[in-house]
Amino acid sequence: MFRRKEHIVRAVQDVSFELEEGQTLALVGESGCGKTTLAWMLLKLIEPTSGRFWLNGQDVAELTGPDLRRFRTKVQAVFQDPWASLSPRMRVFDIVAEGLRLNDNLSEGEMTKRVDEALRSVGLQPDDGHKFPHEFSGGQRQRIAIASAIVQRPKLMVLDEPVSALDVSIRSQIMNLFKDIQSEFGCSYVVVAHDLGTTRYMADKVAVMYLGSLVEFGSTDKMFDAPEHPYTQALLSAALPVQKSEDKPPIVLRGEVPSPVNPPSGCLFHPRCQSFIGDVCSSNAPNWRKSGSADHWVRCHICTN
Repeated sequence: MFRRKEHIVRAVQDVSFELEEGQTLALVGESGCGKTTLAWMLLKLIEPTSGRFWLNGQDVAELTGPDLRRFRTKVQAVFQDPWASLSPRMRVFDIVAEGLRLNDNLSEGEMTKRVDEALRSVGLQPDDGHKFPHEFSGGQRQRIAIASAIVQRPKLMVLDEPVSALDVSIRSQIMNLFKDIQSEFGCSYVVVAHDLGTTRYMADKVAVMYLGSLVEFGSTDKMFDAPEHPYTQALLSAALPVQKSEDKPPIVLRGEVPSPVNPPSGCLFHPRCQSFIGDVCSSNAPNWRKSGSADHWVRCHICTN
């Protein structure tokens, strides 16, 4: 009698992509579209109810014991707020070395060498390892978080809004640092970002998400120069132009993002779409279509026509 009706929320659904070694993929979209949920699944912080994540030919869902421990070293994260991700009671050396102590059988000398190398790679000095996080600025604390990730020499790094909590003057330094680290270690990045300027500067590929699904996927240059999906067009139109000559009126979407508890039928974006063409949009979910270049895909009835 008092039992509540259960609802299924598909926070992420029908998402598929490939990322090569040394590449950066940016996940963009409005808040609540599933970017962070997808990032947490890549980190194996939450388990998907279906689907698979493959890393270097291994099905991550099947990993257990020592194989899972090795996965933890090969996939690392840098989060938005460095102050929240660093223990205030630990010295910087111990923060950076913690993963090595848990996952690698290194002598104290080897561990010290690896930690010192990681600190130097992010622009800090080995002597900084004796200090506590509160003795550093926000940008320096983010460098410490980056050092604790790269010290284990990961193959994939998930960057969840890595510069949004920093002052504008510091952001470019941290973005350049990420690019330098990628060149040095050859790791791949998955970047969760709201700032489209960060996306364009850092990413090789962009995946646009809406209500838990991908709607457009392709190279960064193609995505920013000639977006095809109406949602991508609206998203980019809301960003500040790089040059005054590029200034155009923003595309104003009607309504609000629908609830994932009760998503729309057909195309998920059709209730807000500025290019809505009728029943085909509201009744049928669009399929992926290759657009021009081999690595650009879009899910839209209008683009199909």
